[in-house]
Amino acid sequence: ALVSMDPLLDVSMLGRSMKARKRALRIMFQRMAAQEMLRYFFDLHQMPEDIADEQLASMLSPAEYLEIVHNEVVCRLIQLSLACRLTLAPQKWIGSSVALGFDCGRVPARSQPEEEIRRSVRVNIFDWGRSELNTMQRHMDLTVAEQQDRAQFWGYYADGIDRLLHGTLCAYWGRYGSTAKWKQVEVYVYDFDSMTDNDFIGKVTLPLAPASETTVVLLDGNNQEVCGYWNRSPSTLTYRITYRPHPEGSRVRGSWRLHLVGAGNLPALDTLKG
Repeated sequence: ALVSMDPLLDVSMLGRSMKARKRALRIMFQRMAAQEMLRYFFDLHQMPEDIADEQLASMLSPAEYLEIVHNEVVCRLIQLSLACRLTLAPQKWIGSSVALGFDCGRVPARSQPEEEIRRSVRVNIFDWGRSELNTMQRHMDLTVAEQQDRAQFWGYYADGIDRLLHGTLCAYWGRYGSTAKWKQVEVYVYDFDSMTDNDFIGKVTLPLAPASETTVVLLDGNNQEVCGYWNRSPSTLTYRITYRPHPEGSRVRGSWRLHLVGAGNLPALDTLKG
């Protein structure tokens, strides 16, 4: 979970003050690619509380709710990207941000209109402290160098919106765009590093079929068994898989749920840091 990722893990020499933690957290978030950030944003494993199968007739499952939210975010970002491309006067928006949001406190009733759910999704631009609103008349009064400056910065902003849209669209397609039956799922285990790339520990390929609690051995990049650092015993991953079919008329036929129970005997890759 995101809350378990300590931003000061690799920079303990800075101390544990709130100021140092905030700075390290910002650096860690800035290093995230869009699809990595979206995995945490769209994570509904803990909130809202999952519903029982008997409630599916009257309530949307978290997976169904998330699909509508994700689809609406994609649609809003497409509109924002088009608006940037259709803007005649290039803008110089420095430090302005894009906010994504939705209500994760509960799942809607199945009777709630889809349009009402979509209206609750937020995709907003904000923070204009260092920005200006440029018009064509004002733009034509600028010098050539100033016009080129605005065009350059507006290109940066529009490209940033496009990259966010691309990451969100790829994440949506990866989750909901398959019409064929998935046959397997790959699980990768990494050692977390806050300031450098995470260290790959091992992986395992699991057949995508309902399974009770099962323990398997992790394999490295050469398909050799991964062993613990001290006792050289195999490193393991314990999991179970369930499938939940959704009621007729749902936008999503069903959802696979992979429960990662835990990992055991993992090697310590950052031995100098403990």
